[in-house]
Amino acid sequence: MKIKIRRLKTLGIALGLSVIAAVLGVVGYTLPRATLTTVNRIEDYVLLNEGRFWLIDQPALNFLHMPNFDEENSNLRLFMIDEQAVLPQPTGFGTWPWPRSTHGAILQRLAKAGAKIVTFDVLFPDPATDPAQDLAFAAGMHAQPTILGYEIATIQGSGALYAQAPPPILNSAAKAIGFTSVDNPGGWLVGQFFTITAGSKVYHSLSAQTVEQFTGEKIVPIDRWRARLGNDIIPLDGDGLFTMLPFKVNGTIDIGGGAASRVGAEDYSAPMMQQGSLADFKAMDDEQLKGFVNGKIVVIGPTAQGLGDFIVTPNGRYPGVFANIRLMDQLLTHKFIRRVPPWVDLFAIIFLPLVIGFVVTQLKPITGIILAAGVVVVYTILSIGLYTYTLHWLNFLHVDAAVLLSALFVALYRIVTEGADKRVIREMFGKHVSPALVTQMLENDDPKAALNLQGKRVKVTIFYSDIRGFTAMSEKMTPEQIYGQLNEYFEEMCALVFKYGGYVDKFIGDCLMAVFSAPNPTPDDAYKACISALEQQEKILEMAAAWAGEGKKIFTVGMGLNTGEVVMGNLGSSERLNYTVIGDNVNTAARLYNVAKGGQIIISESTYDEVKDRFIVNELQPVSVKGKTLPLRNFEIVARLEPGQENTSKILDQSIVHEAFVAADH
Repeated sequence: MKIKIRRLKTLGIALGLSVIAAVLGVVGYTLPRATLTTVNRIEDYVLLNEGRFWLIDQPALNFLHMPNFDEENSNLRLFMIDEQAVLPQPTGFGTWPWPRSTHGAILQRLAKAGAKIVTFDVLFPDPATDPAQDLAFAAGMHAQPTILGYEIATIQGSGALYAQAPPPILNSAAKAIGFTSVDNPGGWLVGQFFTITAGSKVYHSLSAQTVEQFTGEKIVPIDRWRARLGNDIIPLDGDGLFTMLPFKVNGTIDIGGGAASRVGAEDYSAPMMQQGSLADFKAMDDEQLKGFVNGKIVVIGPTAQGLGDFIVTPNGRYPGVFANIRLMDQLLTHKFIRRVPPWVDLFAIIFLPLVIGFVVTQLKPITGIILAAGVVVVYTILSIGLYTYTLHWLNFLHVDAAVLLSALFVALYRIVTEGADKRVIREMFGKHVSPALVTQMLENDDPKAALNLQGKRVKVTIFYSDIRGFTAMSEKMTPEQIYGQLNEYFEEMCALVFKYGGYVDKFIGDCLMAVFSAPNPTPDDAYKACISALEQQEKILEMAAAWAGEGKKIFTVGMGLNTGEVVMGNLGSSERLNYTVIGDNVNTAARLYNVAKGGQIIISESTYDEVKDRFIVNELQPVSVKGKTLPLRNFEIVARLEPGQENTSKILDQSIVHEAFVAADH
């Protein structure tokens, strides 16, 4: 009953710790996007994309045929305001910012080349100092349908939003305007809202406005999870955000030089569109330009380092205009990141830690931690693989963290609590049994339960040995000599007890008591006890020869063994306990060692029945001992019985009544 209560207590505490781990995972998962981005869903998004990029970059995994979401979109073109474009005339257009008439002239030429829509990812917040410049820009927009970008800012003090819209003359000439802002909590580019509402005003994103003008279909938000583009449903992230799919950007640095270059400037390119510098635009003839832009979305935006329009993504830092083009690409090609329903994530964050917590209670702590790590690896591969192939976003950061925390919490709890139990076992058995047996006991998940320290009935073989004539011998020795020789003797005897799995129960002066085997009896205990006794006698002869050569006193030892059922467990007071055996069979063994003369090994009838086919013995005269009504049969072990050897044991005829003698105490 106590064992069951202990197990239930351990299980209850383990599940409680697992719940704590799950709660921590849920808290991290449900944090707002801008709060603690290194532990919330934004970090999960970052790690998920880093995992996808890692898989794609492994040549050895090409056989998996992972889908390519970075193919070129034939409807997208980018003209960059890069280092080449801001070179002086005639190569470039001169130092930025350019006169607005320059933008008007660019639009006029794009109109002749057949561009369907031109989007400026460039801000024009204030009127030009020369009104003629805005008029020229507006004229270009009248010729070429154009979308202008603007920023949404916060009014200092009030926190209210307002749009830094282009001047009225440009605003009215544009086909549409859209905010260029992208959502970047914690510095990471995440995506873009299609609309932002501030009071009665609704602001539309630049990418959404561009796609609407190009397709002729409106993007209409439905709820926090969905928007509609024509007949198509666009998945959102649960906060109304359209999540951006990160992509690989190539950066090259010009180290050569020449009239049309800036040494050290980095050029960027992205895979989802064709792109060129506005300096290339200037160098193209009309036919080349028409072949490049006819019927396309043409985006004009800055990529020059000096203009500072850069963002940070899970795949590095690159120009912000690339993000808006990526969002356009996703809308046009339906490359949508779909978050699984939150209940799926939350179920995994709560359920898996509870399962792992339970499993760790059933295994060794280190095994449980290894299993949890394996679950984390498998779940991570599943999440990243699902995302890589289908763009379904299954949370793994908080699931993995909760699983690992659950395993660690429960393992640490078990190590601390069971460590105390194991210390008790080491203190109790460390000096009495072989190290191997102690280790075996401690490997049990519940050492105390394994030992059943409350007492149990078991069949064992009890061994006693006693030095003959020790009292008389010690009278002629100094205390130092007595203790030195006794310790040397006991050291060797205990080693032979341990060798055969015995347990040293106690020392009584020059007497040694051992049990074969404690705490877990085995079928060969009687044989092991007899072999141990035989080897002890052989060792004593060796030691005696060495002692004689050193001028030390020598002695002989009598040994007695009995096999039978005893009660094994803790015995003593609340202040001092001893793990021992008690019972009539213990007393019988104690009587038999008194029968043995120096050098003899005397075994009882019950022990003889266990080992009679493995030793040569001589049955001795029955002995009457204190506490026994009938005389005891007893046998002296003569030697081992080797395989194939004739058993020459001498056994008394039981049909004859043999006179018993009374054992004398030594």
